Amino acid sequence: MKFMEFKHKDIYVKVHTPLIVTREIYDGDKKQREELVYANVIDIDSRVQAVFAQFHHARKASDVSFGLRHAPRVGEKNYDKSSFYVKPVGKYKHLSQREDETFVTGIVVGEKVLERQKDGFIIFAWDGNIQEKFFWAIDRYYETPLLEEWTPYLFNQLINDNRMIPLTIHDFTGDYSELVVYDLLVGEEILDEYISYGLKTGLIVMTEDDHVKEAI
Repeated sequence: MKFMEFKHKDIYVKVHTPLIVTREIYDGDKKQREELVYANVIDIDSRVQAVFAQFHHARKASDVSFGLRHAPRVGEKNYDKSSFYVKPVGKYKHLSQREDETFVTGIVVGEKVLERQKDGFIIFAWDGNIQEKFFWAIDRYYETPLLEEWTPYLFNQLINDNRMIPLTIHDFTGDYSELVVYDLLVGEEILDEYISYGLKTGLIVMTEDDHVKEAI
């Protein structure tokens, strides 16, 4: 478990977090920052709500960051004292649920996870079956015709062309070992081009019994 902390002038908020998902931003080979995509937090209600509130205050982007460091257990002394920072970027939504009389679980999630945005969609596969979740996402949120058996072709082409990027999972408890998250960065026009190319080259085929959502 980690502490997720927010500091700004006289404001200080700290909650426990078992899991965050981030997008790593590079300038060449040098990592510039980690952007927060998803966070699962747990603490007393007032602290969880205080974290939620930080996503609604109008501040300069340079003023907003969350520090992550080890949350020691009672009596624990020899532990990793290193830390790192993540920055919120874009719009977020949140939800909380009371676990017992003391603790509340909260989720902070970027809008791109909840619904398709103009610049793409973020796909979570909690069970590790990312190609299955990828097919469901295309079928639900995109107009591109896609048969289930074409999924490996399209998925791998997007990966190879850096148009579907794996996000970084920070599992601080070991409870999310199967989780896989990818950021799909293109819309229908590019997806249609991949499908058209696959059909023309024979990398994928369409039989007489195949049905797609619309003609290519």
